[in-house]
Amino acid sequence: MTPVLRFISLPLALLCALPLFAEERATPFSLSVGTQSIGVRYQFTDESALVESAHQILDLGSDTLKIAITPKYDDDYLLEVDPEIQSINDLMRKEPDYFRVMDMPFRNVMLWVYPFSDTHAAFRTGTIEEAEAEAIYQEIYEFTVSLLERYSGSGKSFFLGNWEGDWHLLLENYDYNLDPTPEAIEGAIKWFNLREKAIADARRDTPHDNVAIFHYVELNHVGKSMDDGRPTIVNKVLPYIRADYVSWSSYDVTKPAARMSEEEGRKRVHKALDFIEAHLPESDVQGKRVFLGEYGFELSSFKGVQVQKRHTVAIMKWALEWGCPFILYWELYCNETEPSTGEHLGYWLIDDQGQKQPILYFHKEFLSKANQFVDAYKAEHGTLPSQETYNQAAVKWIESFSTYNVRVDDHRIYREGRDR
Repeated sequence: MTPVLRFISLPLALLCALPLFAEERATPFSLSVGTQSIGVRYQFTDESALVESAHQILDLGSDTLKIAITPKYDDDYLLEVDPEIQSINDLMRKEPDYFRVMDMPFRNVMLWVYPFSDTHAAFRTGTIEEAEAEAIYQEIYEFTVSLLERYSGSGKSFFLGNWEGDWHLLLENYDYNLDPTPEAIEGAIKWFNLREKAIADARRDTPHDNVAIFHYVELNHVGKSMDDGRPTIVNKVLPYIRADYVSWSSYDVTKPAARMSEEEGRKRVHKALDFIEAHLPESDVQGKRVFLGEYGFELSSFKGVQVQKRHTVAIMKWALEWGCPFILYWELYCNETEPSTGEHLGYWLIDDQGQKQPILYFHKEFLSKANQFVDAYKAEHGTLPSQETYNQAAVKWIESFSTYNVRVDDHRIYREGRDR
């Protein structure tokens, strides 16, 4: 009998309310600053887009890989559609490059995980039919088991989550001014709890050592809850679920904040992070549990690579000061184009001609210093630093880099660093 069948005969609301297995889990460590590869639109080698981009992220010095495992794998990584792929585990078996990149020496692997069986009916109707709930549970459960078994003893941490959940809540109607229905909110609570339960149960049932798997929730509409009390995931869903971490796809706050003065921008970003933290769901994970899953400044709107870099470094610094365990830039290769022209919007570290951007060199210099710091700390203390110790040190280095370029007094005064 598969594990889910012990619970699936119960009403879904009761299933999601069952007590969860408690376990001691070490707080993971990261170099905080990183990037991601999802929705690849161009590449430069004969390797798969997945492997090529993972090598680029590793070359930056990053200890974190962020990729997508979804039914849209063809769109994610320029892969051929295979009709025999009908589940997450089918995808892992038929496309071995997913495990190949997760095998690379990344300390942390962050994943958008979407079961092939998930119709997102939860957000439309407020419920999940038992057959669909069982299938969703089973796909996530089996994938979590495969990670625990393959990576036991590796020291890796895996983070299984979703993309911008507030758009799911709005049924993919991409209008920030809309509010979700009560059914969508009710369904979101069930959807997140079901996913978390599958992960927690797999951890409970699978012998493993020195590997951690965490569940995270990504949200993306914070400003309108924080400022106006309007319903979003942060205030209407988080208090009613379990999750280890919350990822904030932060454009609604970070883009306007970057155009403010140094003092005003920092306050605005920290206020939003504090607001999310105040609504955090239950978890046994210690330390800061809110991170920037996405931020970035497209060249089509923020004209010039120096402006792009200046704003990026400001957000990076403010998030380090607050204590974010991950600050993930969107993204390595740009995945968005202007419909009328086909031109890329310029969310990138490397452009579609293969040119590395000034902000890439800043990331590379930061991560070189970060790795040196961690190696020295470990040599002296015999252990990794705490995330708090590391972030506090990183804030102090950031302004000393040759590639540093950020406001110091107000939005008219800059200290220009040397670009490579």
